[in-house]
Amino acid sequence: MRAVFVVSISLILTAAAAAQQPRTPPRTDPPAQTEPQRRVPDPRHQARIDQLFERLAAAGGEAEAVNISEQIARIWSRSGSDTLDLLMERVQQSMKGGDGETALDIIDSVIALKPDFTEAYSRRAAVLFQMKDMDGAMRDLRQTLAMEPRHFQALAGVGMVYQTGGQPKLALKAFREALKLNPHLKGIKEAAEKLATEHDGQGL
Repeated sequence: MRAVFVVSISLILTAAAAAQQPRTPPRTDPPAQTEPQRRVPDPRHQARIDQLFERLAAAGGEAEAVNISEQIARIWSRSGSDTLDLLMERVQQSMKGGDGETALDIIDSVIALKPDFTEAYSRRAAVLFQMKDMDGAMRDLRQTLAMEPRHFQALAGVGMVYQTGGQPKLALKAFREALKLNPHLKGIKEAAEKLATEHDGQGL
């Protein structure tokens, strides 16, 4: 799970480099959803996640925060199906290998089988981001946040999409929202501080 967490954040932080490369044409399938799908929280997991977020807010240092963040990510990643969990591992392997098309094909299948699986949208957003489809990535980031408003990785991703698109004020706002939930997001705090100094004349 640490690998999944680190890879997701690493993909988010490649936006500046991605902006210098040719864009991949936006993906046209599956069709974009007009309204975000809502999710009914699993009461078995919700109480545990609530406790972890309380601990995260009070974390005394980066190591502790990373450990708690990984516990939260581990709960988010549970699909309830061994088959879907295996497919999600294959998505991660394809992403690491730079095979975005295969990753998209697999993640589309996961979402078709379990459309209320929040982490599948987050993972697809990371794949689309890696492929420089910023419109598609933003669509899935918004879906992720509609289902889990505290998804700090998705908020950080929104910030990087905005930053890549030349909208620093919106990027800074998203970064600050992510940091409210997880003050120790490595790389995001530095990016936010830089934007704050450059665009509103003060630090965080």
